[in-house]
Formats: sequence, C-alpha cells, structure tokens
Amino acid sequence: MLVNRKALFFFSALPLIMITCTCALTHVVNTGQGVGGYLAEYRFYRTLYTLMAGSALAIAGCFLQSTLRNPLIDHYILGVGSGALFALYLTVILYEYRPLIVALSAAMGGLFALALTVIVAERISGSDVAYVLSGIGITSLFSGLSALLSYYALTRYPYASLMLVGSFILATRDKLVYVAAAFILTYATHFVLSRRLNALLLGDEYAAQLGVNPKLTRLVASITSGTSASVLVSLFGLIGFTGIVAPHISRLLLRTSDNRVVVPMAATIGASILYVADAFSRAVTTPVMGEVPAGAIVSVFGAPFFLLLIVKRFKRGKL
Repeated sequence: MLVNRKALFFFSALPLIMITCTCALTHVVNTGQGVGGYLAEYRFYRTLYTLMAGSALAIAGCFLQSTLRNPLIDHYILGVGSGALFALYLTVILYEYRPLIVALSAAMGGLFALALTVIVAERISGSDVAYVLSGIGITSLFSGLSALLSYYALTRYPYASLMLVGSFILATRDKLVYVAAAFILTYATHFVLSRRLNALLLGDEYAAQLGVNPKLTRLVASITSGTSASVLVSLFGLIGFTGIVAPHISRLLLRTSDNRVVVPMAATIGASILYVADAFSRAVTTPVMGEVPAGAIVSVFGAPFFLLLIVKRFKRGKL
C-alpha cells in the first residue's frame, strides 16, 4: 500500500477529529436536554476519557506489537496492567489515593512487570508463545498480590475494587491532566517512531542499515507504551484486549502494516471500542443489574478475539 502525504495527514488527524466532534456533540446534547450542569459536565468528561483512553491503549498496543514483532501481545497480556495495579494498591495503603503519586508508582510498577516479562520470555526462546506464557505468569503473580492488597486498600480508598475491572464511573475533571498526558505521550511518540517501527518489522539488521537504532527504538516505544497504559490503570483500572483488537482490525481494514497509517486508525478504533462499551454498560446493563464496568464488557468480546488469533497462528505453524 503506497501512502501519500494526504493520506498520512488524514489518518493522523482522524483520532483527533473523532474525539473533538464526539465530545462537542455530547456536550451540546447534554446541555440541550436541560440536564444539570454537574451531570452534563460528568457525561462530557466520561465521554472524553473513554475516547482518549481507548486511543492511547490502542497506540500502545501497536507499539508493543511492532517493537517485539509479536501480534499476540499488548500491555494487558505482558503484565503491565497487573503490575501497575499492584503498585497502585501498595501506594494507596501507604499514602492514601493521591493521583500524582499513584500515577507515578503505577508507571514504575507497570514498567517493572513489562521488564520481567521480556526477560523471562527471552530466556525461554523469544517466540510468540514465550511472550504470551511469560506474560500470563507475570500477570498471575501480580494479580494475586493485588487481590491480597485489595482488602487493605479498600479501607483507604473505597473505589479500589473498581480498579480490578476497568470502569469510567470516576470520570471527574481533576483526572483530565493525567488522561491527556497519556494520550499526548503515545500520540506524539507515534509521529517520531512510526518510520523506525516500520524498519524494525523488517529485522534489526535491515533497520540498522537504514540508520535506525533497534535497541533505542524498542526502549523508547516500550517505556512510552508501559507508562501511558499504567497511568490509565491508576485512573480507571484494568482494561484489557483493546491494545490487541484495535491494531488487528486496523491492519485488516487498511491491508498494510505501515505504522504511519495503522496507528492512527487503530487509535480511532480503540476509542470507538471503549466508547461503545461504556455506553452499552450505561444504557443496557444499568437498568437490569446495575452498571457493569466497561472493562468487563471489552474483555467478554476481546478474549474470544485473542483466542481466535492464537488458533489461526497455530494452524499456520507460526507458534
């Protein structure tokens, strides 16, 4: 697929256009219906956060898949989410819930879990299956530790249980700076690294011949992905599979692996997935059983998609 400058501009601007238009429409509709100022503001920020978080998680998934040349991974599979959640609970127990401190500790916990997963996977064989199995092991470890700490964390932070399954119930204005930071970090890195990630897809030797430093590119992409995903975990809890589903749908629609267009399209798809999941939880599940967290809904549909990918790659002999 040949990508010209107009196409690059369109795809790069697509997530921003979608977020701006949807949030503007949400604000107008809420205000027009005579909803109180507080409720209108809450709905506006909730919509904004689902779109920005979905975009950031999808971009992070693209980075990790391209960096490790493994289509079966995202931050959730590699243990970043569970590591960030463990750090979140530990920090809440020690210092109560302070957004800045929690975000920083979650980022460190997520990056530590990611490093452990990569080290173990490379010790095994470095194959796709090795990363998945290593990620499952690290995720199980930190998930178990998080479950133990959750009982103590609840005494300090009443919404700690919501963090186990991602929810946007706590969509308040004070979280905007952190959500925006995660979104801007991933989106800005996309403009810097997309060409370099394309080179990595062809192999380290070829990338080096093109003047790309494979180790530095992997390091920057991994830190960016892990940090942004961890910050979002500290705000809304674990949200899995968005980083796997969105990049694959993007490549399927565009019929290319060119990150210059795949990443923006994946960001748009990721934003749509989380927005629809959150809207579904409010409109459909709330009247019946109370609001089901958006993270649970995404997992219900994302897990079968992940299993389907494994089956397809197994049949092709790529596992």
